[in-house]
Amino acid sequence: MTIPPRGGDRSAIQIAATIRERTLAGLGEPPTTSVLHQIAEEIHVCCPRLSRFKCLRLAQGWTVEEAIERFHAMCDREQIKRRGLTERSWREWEAGARPDRDYTDLLCRLFETGPVQLGFARDYTPEEARQPRTATPDLITRAAREASEHAERVEASEIGDSAIERLRTQVMWVSRRYVWEAPLPLFVEMRALQEQTRRALERRIHPTQAGELYFLTGALCGLMANASMDMGRRVPADTLARAAWTYGRISGNQPLMGWARGMQASVALWDKRYEDAAGYAEDGLTHLRAGQGAARLHMLRARAGAMLGWTRQAADEISKALDARGSGSGDELHDGFAGEFAFRQAKQAYYTAVTHLHLGQSAQAIEQARGALALYAGEDRQNRSYGCEAMAGAHLVVAHLMEDDVDGAEKALAPLLELPPERRIDSLAETLQATRPSLTGPIANRLEGFCAVGLPESAARALPEGGRG
Repeated sequence: MTIPPRGGDRSAIQIAATIRERTLAGLGEPPTTSVLHQIAEEIHVCCPRLSRFKCLRLAQGWTVEEAIERFHAMCDREQIKRRGLTERSWREWEAGARPDRDYTDLLCRLFETGPVQLGFARDYTPEEARQPRTATPDLITRAAREASEHAERVEASEIGDSAIERLRTQVMWVSRRYVWEAPLPLFVEMRALQEQTRRALERRIHPTQAGELYFLTGALCGLMANASMDMGRRVPADTLARAAWTYGRISGNQPLMGWARGMQASVALWDKRYEDAAGYAEDGLTHLRAGQGAARLHMLRARAGAMLGWTRQAADEISKALDARGSGSGDELHDGFAGEFAFRQAKQAYYTAVTHLHLGQSAQAIEQARGALALYAGEDRQNRSYGCEAMAGAHLVVAHLMEDDVDGAEKALAPLLELPPERRIDSLAETLQATRPSLTGPIANRLEGFCAVGLPESAARALPEGGRG
């Protein structure tokens, strides 16, 4: 197993600390062994490159040195002869090496678990025979419910006061990082930030800054909605988007209201509720009439219209999107925060390709998809959305197959198959699944394995949060 680079390791440790602190804050009492194991599992889901053994240590909040001290203390307490455990051996185990049976048994005692949970053995129990998962809400569902309930609660309450400019910077930064980082760890970070904004709103704060905090809370709801969609969770995504719209209305932020309606339109598109999608986008345009935010809403209407067979209307919306992009002076969400909130030219070209594809215009779809990929290739890292770039490539595959160009499809597909599982967003697998019957040979087998393991599967492995409210 390869030891992760130091920068990535620091990031993982920060994520682990965030998960641990958030979990313990909600307990009000010392954590049980079960809770610590849940923390370790959530850390592993968010940071799959970390070994399970390391995740268990991070869940305890120990450094390596502290863990070794606890190991020796356990031996003394249970009257077991001390071993010559060194920091080097411990770090090797965390990097993938396996201890001998004696040490494995002692480490199982230390963490009150078994070798499978430590990552030192495999569980060969058939999936159907394993313990069924409890139906309590998981991390994503809970986050959606919390956001919705809080939005409804504050809608009818008096506004308090607090000014935390640092939160604005953090929300802006997480929005920009979403373009190039994996969604699951960022979701955990977004949720922690949202808890901070909600706590700030519960203080006595100046009314002029309450609007800012409502806006930031809504922006985080929007980002979490996007992450939920990428993880294949459309119901929580829609709930979070509605909460974002509510916060936008309370704060009087028209761009956020328009963006949230666009998010709802995106959910409806993937749910095949095309008239709903068109309606949400149309309502969004009452809040956003110009700029890249309006261009996005016109393109969502174009995509919905194409699915409904409204050829002329879809073409009109494509033209309106181009006009909207060239008008207006920008706004704080789409142009200021940017990142995942932005609707850059590359994404507009990708949406145009999808529209032509659904209209049966494969040649135009190929042209627009290639144009989108060329624009993405020319972007710097902070603007190059790997998810949208992959989706442009996926629709290029579909367009080539519509033209019976299997070679062109396989050429477009090859780079997509290199995406690591934590970046294989749900819509990508769903789009590529449709191409499998048209492909044969090794690339078809690779595609089957690619679609079977992705971000939704990683997110589904997150343990339920039963017993914590």
